[in-house]
Amino acid sequence: MKNNQLLQLIKRVVELTMPNLRAYYRMTRKAKVVQTYASDGRYWADVQPLKNDESEDTTEPIVAKVEIPILWGGKDRGVVCPPMVGTLCDLSYYDGDPNYPRISNFRWQGNGAPNCGVGEFVIQADPTTYIKIDAENNLIEVTPASSRTEIGGDKDETIGGTWTIKAPKIVQEGNVQATGAGGGVGTTTVKAHTEQEGSLTVLGHVQCSSLSVAGDTDISGNCHAGSRSGGSI
Repeated sequence: MKNNQLLQLIKRVVELTMPNLRAYYRMTRKAKVVQTYASDGRYWADVQPLKNDESEDTTEPIVAKVEIPILWGGKDRGVVCPPMVGTLCDLSYYDGDPNYPRISNFRWQGNGAPNCGVGEFVIQADPTTYIKIDAENNLIEVTPASSRTEIGGDKDETIGGTWTIKAPKIVQEGNVQATGAGGGVGTTTVKAHTEQEGSLTVLGHVQCSSLSVAGDTDISGNCHAGSRSGGSI
């Protein structure tokens, strides 16, 4: 028997027997998340293998606690976001070994990807909560809930334009020190009624268009009045 005839015979034998190589070597396949877990130093999910048409492969059992990769590395470092149940993913195996599965990728099919224009960057929890850098490099943060920042040290902010705060009420707790540019004397403009509880010390000239004092007034120094009316001295 010639060599080419032997090869054809071996090929035909393999085609007839069709051994199930999946029992020994696994390729990347479709899957979906059926159980998710909070990240506690371990980041994983249970997945159900799927057929290529996205239907469940009933011949394959659920693969429990499959490792999910994280962005960045180092002790207790990374970006984590436990996937929602029903999320489609790719199930891979290290060196094809069925004993070492891993989730290599999440797929947007079935859920939809966040809206994002060309040149933009979006991190989104849901359509109402996201961080976005638009194509003009503007940073936009949106949430329907509250926002909290905790800083153990100092905080420095440098703003090249105008800082506008819009809120029904602004509460400031702690001392406030304000200066002009370079630490010099600046200007504070307030268009509002002001209530002061506690003493008021002014180092400099005070000018007002109208003044009402309900109580005693002590003046240590000269007092000049352009005109005067009221009771006798």
